[in-house]
Amino acid sequence: MAEDNVQNPPLILVHGWGFNNAMWRDVIDLLPDYECHSIELGFLLGAPQGTSFMPPNAVGVGHSFGLMWLLKHGPRPLRGLISIAGFDCFAAHIEPRQIEAMRRGLDRDPVAQMQRFWRACGTQDFTQRENYDVSALKGGLDWLAGWDEREARHELTCPLVAIGSQDDAIVPIEMTQAIWGDTDLRLRPDGGHALPLSQPQWCADEINDFVTRISN
Repeated sequence: MAEDNVQNPPLILVHGWGFNNAMWRDVIDLLPDYECHSIELGFLLGAPQGTSFMPPNAVGVGHSFGLMWLLKHGPRPLRGLISIAGFDCFAAHIEPRQIEAMRRGLDRDPVAQMQRFWRACGTQDFTQRENYDVSALKGGLDWLAGWDEREARHELTCPLVAIGSQDDAIVPIEMTQAIWGDTDLRLRPDGGHALPLSQPQWCADEINDFVTRISN
């Protein structure tokens, strides 16, 4: 971990669509020297207690849609920004019919839709049907289809790093390179889309390495 704990900025962690802040549990456990603020977006119930407090001069850590959420709603200034399989505009890279197919899937059979999504992410069933908030999940699809935070990303003046996996089926490597090719981009060959779940140690190491670099 970072050598001087006093210098560690707080972390603001935001999960992606189809998850809740339980996805950060292992990563947070591996970062005991950091003050972590995990934001809960409400797509799924049964999450650990989240927070709405976002301290200034924090490092934002966004997984998938959570990165776009930080660009839109995160505090300013940020000390740094870490994208984990994230994006600044989903709709610029994904066909609208894919989002509409997910919406129809939620209408027909929410369990089957979410199981398909989680399998595509490279993880098992994340939670039980009683924890789905289908209305919130559909609202999140509206955000994915409508938000464009490319300008907000380019207006940032803080350091930024993007990490991802080459076998991500949700945010393919071509999409990752198109979005983050002009920034510090760190890729691993495997891990899928849900890296905080599949590779928590790697995520924690990358977070700590980034903070160490921007603090020196």
